[in-house]
Amino acid sequence: MTSFFSDVEMEELAEGLIRQFLGQDLEVPLRVDIEGFLTGHLGLPLKFRSFAEEDFSKIGFISDGITPLRVMEGRQPVQEVFPKGTVVLEKCLQRRDEGSRRRFTIAHEAGHYILDRTVTMAFFHREFDRERAHSPQELRELLSFREARVDRLAAALLMPGFMVREVLERFEVTGLIPIFGSNLLRLEDKLLVQKMAGAMGVSYTAFLIRLKELHLLARHDISEYIASEIGLGNEAMAL
Repeated sequence: MTSFFSDVEMEELAEGLIRQFLGQDLEVPLRVDIEGFLTGHLGLPLKFRSFAEEDFSKIGFISDGITPLRVMEGRQPVQEVFPKGTVVLEKCLQRRDEGSRRRFTIAHEAGHYILDRTVTMAFFHREFDRERAHSPQELRELLSFREARVDRLAAALLMPGFMVREVLERFEVTGLIPIFGSNLLRLEDKLLVQKMAGAMGVSYTAFLIRLKELHLLARHDISEYIASEIGLGNEAMAL
């Protein structure tokens, strides 16, 4: 069973692991070498295969040494059993434009290993597909508490707090970034967040969520955005 850690404990665990991985480097890098962390620091083999699973949302897998993974061998699907602890990623994630998805999937599988060192069962990493009708079992696995905790740790490994703050400093961000409602940023701030996300090798959405988790955003009422950025509403009329 996956170990339980609170959010605060998860943050400390991820920061400790990444600082340990970085060693005595004096300058904090802007992104984590997550593949090096997985293969070098955790000692887990990483393989890329063309998945042939019926569930196309499966893009990552960590083996328990027993459960077979259905992959393509030439033009034929075959069942392959990988050594325990082997991380297998969908081959398409090797493409240059899949960098952020590849990095998060590696971090997700690393999270499974860290939270359940015994790897008592195989785990898949899935992506929710709005265009696809997921079965009840698939939805349960996608939305499970365990997977949510693993995703939380994966984000903290990719974007540990000390490194996020270093990125903000390098981009000369002083103070909190204003956010209106739950997700709206001013255009200039949105472009800034996109640049910082790119520097860390993650998606815009993942970085914005991380800024929320680290309390680095200043919340404002949505009405302020509507008035100042769109020019609508009673407040805009008064300007």
